[in-house]
Amino acid sequence: MIPEEFIKYAFEERVAGIRKLAEGRFDPSILLGFTRHNPAIITCGKAGPNGSIKGIGFIHKEEYLEETLQKLREELRRPYNPREALNFLLNEIYVREKIDFTKLVSLELAKKHTWTNVTGGSKEATVLFFTPPSTSYEVRCEVEVHEGDEVWEYTNAVHDTFHRPEKPRDWKRTPAYLFKIKEIYDNGERAMGVRIYP
Repeated sequence: MIPEEFIKYAFEERVAGIRKLAEGRFDPSILLGFTRHNPAIITCGKAGPNGSIKGIGFIHKEEYLEETLQKLREELRRPYNPREALNFLLNEIYVREKIDFTKLVSLELAKKHTWTNVTGGSKEATVLFFTPPSTSYEVRCEVEVHEGDEVWEYTNAVHDTFHRPEKPRDWKRTPAYLFKIKEIYDNGERAMGVRIYP
């Protein structure tokens, strides 16, 4: 089981920030909370050692994906309303019972060093979270590239539900990464690198 302390940090506290946004209660803690969304992705391979800040999130369990994708398609066809989009995410996407906490997803928007390392044969990555002043988790993963499948569609659709572009993006240009969690270390000030999973 993924440790509850990590789920609280990476999911529950992130959802609390989105709920504040949906209710129109903006405060500086929301900006700090976005560090949970933007960890450093660490890879090593043909492009050399690399760290890249990327948006990341959890994915739904396989048994929910088809139904969730249908709801996402419907949401993206509606005229964009930021408050309604946030409520959709809270009610349909950030639903704890549906989340697979053993997997993280992200989009590849740049196709530079991370892309070169992952597609060049390296199947390992570390997702490094840091929230000041002293909370940090090192999540070691096996990484897969997905294009044209449910993982790819889910990741692009959730991204565009939150960051709705004025014109539809060409999703063929943005493959998805699936990070399968192998180990989690608490790198915070008190633990300093203690493995908490498995």
